Amino acid sequence: MTETFWIYGHRGTPRRFQENTVESFEEALRCGADGFETDLRLLSDGTAVLFHDDELHDRDVESLSTADIRSYDVRVDPLRELAQFAGRGTMILEVKRSKWEDILCSEISSWPAIVVASFDHRTIAELSKRNVAFPIGLTISGYIVDLPEYAERLGATWLFPNFHYVSAELVDSLHERGIKVVPWTANLPIQWARLRDAGCDGVITDDPCEAVEWRRKSAGSE
Repeated sequence: MTETFWIYGHRGTPRRFQENTVESFEEALRCGADGFETDLRLLSDGTAVLFHDDELHDRDVESLSTADIRSYDVRVDPLRELAQFAGRGTMILEVKRSKWEDILCSEISSWPAIVVASFDHRTIAELSKRNVAFPIGLTISGYIVDLPEYAERLGATWLFPNFHYVSAELVDSLHERGIKVVPWTANLPIQWARLRDAGCDGVITDDPCEAVEWRRKSAGSE
């Protein structure tokens, strides 16, 4: 069991406020979460936005411009608005596709307490080659053979696996290489307890406020 078990809001607090919005992030921090995860995409005109899905009204998000996004009347907060949270908690910035390296290095490299992660492991490998100042992590959804060695080879110091595929043996083998383990997206106390007992460093959840309260009660009962 880890001494500290971090709670991160999945896109903020999506069950209370619209995901990936300032209000959603603020609520996670207000409740006592250690930070939050959010999704970054790059529009066709180079604008960075916070948005999860691949498509918006049947159009590929990366093919849209800033004007296109506004015409859909969809609230998508630009990266500059995210800067106000720098240092207030850990921000896990999940980069959805490649071609982010230059923007990441120029715009967020000075932000404190951030981790950049991606399902696109080519991006993580490229950031590792650039010796970026911020920690980098792999997001994965299933099994990868020899995962600890693979993560270490790509330069990742964090791993964000689907919580269903986490075991104490996997966590131990990753910790041996100095890699933190924070699964997504566990939403029930029984799941949080299992992951904590397996040695995970924290969890990403849709219910960060409830998870913080669970953590407080769990600590009081020990």
